[in-house]
Amino acid sequence: MLRQTLVLLALVTFASAAGGRLNHAQLNGLKRLLKNMDAGTFATCNIVFFSKPVTYNEADNNCKNFDIGSGRGENGNLVTVNDDLKNSDLKLLLEMAYPAAEPEQANDKWGPTSWVWAGLRKTKNNNNKKPGKYSPGDWEWADGSNPKDFYKWMKKQPDQRRLKKGKSGCDEKYCYQNQMRINHRGLWDDTYKFKKHPYACDYKGKYILSSDKVTWVQAKSMCEAAGLFLASVRNRAEVKEMKEAAVYFLGEADPTWKTWNSNNWIWLGGNDLEEEGTWKWQNGDLVEDWNVPWRRKAGKDNAGTGQHALAFSREGEFDDSFHDKEDRLRPFACQCPGS
Repeated sequence: MLRQTLVLLALVTFASAAGGRLNHAQLNGLKRLLKNMDAGTFATCNIVFFSKPVTYNEADNNCKNFDIGSGRGENGNLVTVNDDLKNSDLKLLLEMAYPAAEPEQANDKWGPTSWVWAGLRKTKNNNNKKPGKYSPGDWEWADGSNPKDFYKWMKKQPDQRRLKKGKSGCDEKYCYQNQMRINHRGLWDDTYKFKKHPYACDYKGKYILSSDKVTWVQAKSMCEAAGLFLASVRNRAEVKEMKEAAVYFLGEADPTWKTWNSNNWIWLGGNDLEEEGTWKWQNGDLVEDWNVPWRRKAGKDNAGTGQHALAFSREGEFDDSFHDKEDRLRPFACQCPGS
């Protein structure tokens, strides 16, 4: 796993339509989707986990400049962890990125990769010489809410220790523990902004991409095993989002790749297996209810017969391809429920 690369997209608080957690089989399916992401990018539906350790201010700024994928051009914020589901998912994500049993984490429980930055920060009574009594109202998430009903502070935390300049990395007159981080056990700690950790942002995108190169049939099965389905791209805005998702999750395209290089194409859910020439998404909706950007000449040509599966290029074009041939192995995109 390339931990220094761009984004690690998060483990699941996307719950099912009924609002529950993933079952054990779905969780294993999701782990299978994420395990071989060479770009260091793991996608799920509502948290973006960046694996490179940075300071709190860098993490905060990066999240604010991150398009959260809502389709409305919104920028994000450090992740809001205001219930047990999201806390558990973030804990699990940290474990996938930096397993607690590995020496770097096992030998240093306070080290950079034993924690992940979250969005809770102390906004009141910040400059006390001595720690005062803990008050949830002093701490806020990005939406202005306070951790009154849900919190997972370690025992005797937050302790609000103050450092003088030159001590343990403090580069100001005084440094205060006004930021929050979460460890492999899902426990919270207040700490200094100059510390470096991975970080997580909130996310509202549609797509989860896997770098595993498989047939269309295998891709469909792998999405379903994770409680998802092969993705739909239904308009120009979603073409743009899928192109951006390919960069985030799979890495930048290599300009030396030829047009039909498998790295240039991503399996989508569209197919005409039921009726030749009638393309449908996984939910039964027609693919061609808009001006689909078929690749010129090659797209929708059914060359050699048997091209029943839809592939999407990094250039934003559609092509019909063979759904079960072992020489058509490609990355694929799953879709988040309700999107």
